[in-house]
Amino acid sequence: MVPRVRWLLSALLWVAAMLAPTACVTPPRIPAAAESISALAGEPRIVAVHYHDLGTRGPLRDDAGIVRVRSVQMAAPTGLIQDRFVQSIRSRLGLPQIRSVPEPRFAYSPRGLVPDASHLKRTFGRGLAFDFYSPWRYLSTGGGSLGGPLTVQARLVRLDDLSVLWADSCSFDAGSFPNPLLFTRIANVEQLYTPTALARAAGCADTLVARLLGTDR
Repeated sequence: MVPRVRWLLSALLWVAAMLAPTACVTPPRIPAAAESISALAGEPRIVAVHYHDLGTRGPLRDDAGIVRVRSVQMAAPTGLIQDRFVQSIRSRLGLPQIRSVPEPRFAYSPRGLVPDASHLKRTFGRGLAFDFYSPWRYLSTGGGSLGGPLTVQARLVRLDDLSVLWADSCSFDAGSFPNPLLFTRIANVEQLYTPTALARAAGCADTLVARLLGTDR
């Protein structure tokens, strides 16, 4: 393959990757039944997990100052949203048994679809699991926007039979991003967001809590 054709194909694939997340279809909303909420207090095993929200950790430039990576693969800060969600329902529902797992999970699913919950069952066995997932986006090393609001999908899954007791989503506008840190390793995705964007992400978590409890009506 001649170099020009190879370059053109690479460019087309990159553009497709940039555009694909904006075309994702949000899974249907499943309201939580009142008995599902009331049963949480008697469930001894409840975990909350999130999926990887940062795919490019850098550094983006090599020692010679040449940019080797043209974009950062990232998602909404699902770890932050998970923690705020768990803190809220712990206090509102009196559920100290909920364990917020800090390590992110791999999302075994096609791009943009909800992750396969059977992998949670293999890891945690029985009980209930809240999970938080956001499809990948790509941020240029020059900064800028992600091409639209970010969406976070949340579920409550009974691991015994993988039934979904609740599913919903929230979205927020992350605004404009400054240039990523080109010479250092990116420790977590929150580093890339402005304080204003992180506050909006926290509001997204509050929206999910309200929709779980039915107080958003």
